[in-house]
Amino acid sequence: MLPQLPARTWRGRGAGSQIALIAGVIIGAVVMLAVGIVLLAIAVVVAVVAAVVWLVGALAAWVWFALQRLRRIPYPFRLRPPADRRARTLAYSSLYLSAAPRIVGASARLVGFLLGPLALLAGLIGLVAPRWRARPYLAVFTLAGILRKAVNLGHRRGWLHDGQHARILTYDDYLAETFPHIRDFLRWWRDPAAPRDYVPSPALADVPSSLLGLHLGPYPDPLGYPGLAAGALRRRQITGLRDLFVSQREIDDLCDPDLDDRADVALIRVSQRSDARGLRHWIVQFPSTKSWHPRAGVAPNDLTADLVVGGEGEPTATRAGLAAMRAAGIREGEPVMLAGFSLGGMVAAQVAVRAAAEGFTVSHLVTGGAPLGRVRIPLGVHVLALEHVLDLVPRIEGRENPVRLEASGTGEFVTVKAGPPLPVGFRLGVLHQSTAYADTARTLEAEPPDDRVAGILGELRVFFGPGQQLVDHAAVRRSTSIAQPSVPFYLHSTVQEGITRGTLRQTLRRIPDVLAVDVYQSRAGFATTILWNADVLVRSLRPWFTTVERIAVYRGLLSLLKRRRAVGIHFRLQAKETPGVTWEATVQRMADGRWREILDLTFEDAEAEEEFRPVLLPRGDESTVTFYPSDAFDPVFDVAGSR
Repeated sequence: MLPQLPARTWRGRGAGSQIALIAGVIIGAVVMLAVGIVLLAIAVVVAVVAAVVWLVGALAAWVWFALQRLRRIPYPFRLRPPADRRARTLAYSSLYLSAAPRIVGASARLVGFLLGPLALLAGLIGLVAPRWRARPYLAVFTLAGILRKAVNLGHRRGWLHDGQHARILTYDDYLAETFPHIRDFLRWWRDPAAPRDYVPSPALADVPSSLLGLHLGPYPDPLGYPGLAAGALRRRQITGLRDLFVSQREIDDLCDPDLDDRADVALIRVSQRSDARGLRHWIVQFPSTKSWHPRAGVAPNDLTADLVVGGEGEPTATRAGLAAMRAAGIREGEPVMLAGFSLGGMVAAQVAVRAAAEGFTVSHLVTGGAPLGRVRIPLGVHVLALEHVLDLVPRIEGRENPVRLEASGTGEFVTVKAGPPLPVGFRLGVLHQSTAYADTARTLEAEPPDDRVAGILGELRVFFGPGQQLVDHAAVRRSTSIAQPSVPFYLHSTVQEGITRGTLRQTLRRIPDVLAVDVYQSRAGFATTILWNADVLVRSLRPWFTTVERIAVYRGLLSLLKRRRAVGIHFRLQAKETPGVTWEATVQRMADGRWREILDLTFEDAEAEEEFRPVLLPRGDESTVTFYPSDAFDPVFDVAGSR
């Protein structure tokens, strides 16, 4: 039974209680007065400190505003006089965004001297505690030495294991092993003589049935199986520098473990094209980091590879790249262009260093957002490195890229620093995205900043264009079968449920002649938007070229997202009736509130271009950019269904 006090009648307070009450009040008043005086003193100090901080901040805002006004192009965005709180906040944001990359670069230059004593202390502890005994023992006063020490200490705890050989197979074969439903659908999609409607193959293995011993009926909605559209929408050629970074986004999304049925695997893209003399030219493209888990997983493009490359070791990703080149049949003397973004660029640089010993002839290296300052690229390899001025990653080495010229004065190692247009309030991390670098590449192709860039772009043309044979290779570590998520624990959802992904997919699939849809929020979001991606397979592309119908789709989908301050949608479509043609559209809100629509049409071969260009492009425009007013895509009806 629960304890309970019995009811009693109040008889008043006695003399002793009265004395205790009065004493308590007096003592309490003295104590509270003393506490109040202390708190008042603290408040005065805090107020003085806050006033000083406010004055220093306001002065810094005005100084930064004055410096920005001296620039020909204020960057990252134009500032107003910091007379009110909002204007000062914008000035603080601009100052932080400009200072952060410089601070990262300076810290990277000093990291060896700052952390060297700690690494030496770990080495001394290792004399008596074997768990801390890891190489290097003394030579740790460099960034590479610190990273090697960290990797070797991680080995003691089961982390950061790398350097194993990789298993290489074509991505289609990998899908056949891992996702047989997707591979079965791709056979139907690519077969021009296949029946009009897709029906799963009777021989398709039903994995749950075989594992559980249950008799199951057919898959309830074979065209709703995640990954169908993404698996089919792999490009068959790379048309230029911008398309190279768009291709980077594609291969990164295909091996992102956070997205729908994208396996924990590294995707290496190999393209072959012959010139007029019959000499084969190759493009080998490497994926960026897709997992930040400290334990190495199946895919070799993870945090472990980042640290091993930084420590000047050879990760599994580099061995996978060389193995993929051998599997593709690249012969000595055939020019090879290596390309990659972020980790992909670092791996490409390592492959360029090791290529000659493996019997390959690397002629060009193209990277975006990759730190290359400490890599000794062999002479004769022409390098084009793109870096955004506010991107932190190219600065983590603490060393600028070299400027290397040939005897003729043309550029052999050319670094282009750029700053894409940004809206107020953007996140610093979005500048380190392959799609942001694709926008920069578009600008370079249209207006090269100098003759050195124009010269390298001219050299790259032989690698691009029609007649390419493109094969995707899947690479996994042989030593493990454990897949790792993109982050070690649940930080945030990169793919939101409910009104976003689920509703967008259902809405798109209800549009006539739409077969399969994959909708996801890519971590390669555009610099000026929160970007939702829709990979869509349709029967015909013709309705999407009708402006009225296309605008209606934009309006309907954007109204579902509920995120009107910064939102965008990227469509990528292919049609069963028009094989060899890919239609892409990006709708994104710009800094001034307007919407920008970019339309791109690519043809996989000359035959497809000759057949469909007059129908789909009567005006001859392959890429168009259109701006719409800020209210162009407002919903026609409100939530209640009334006007």
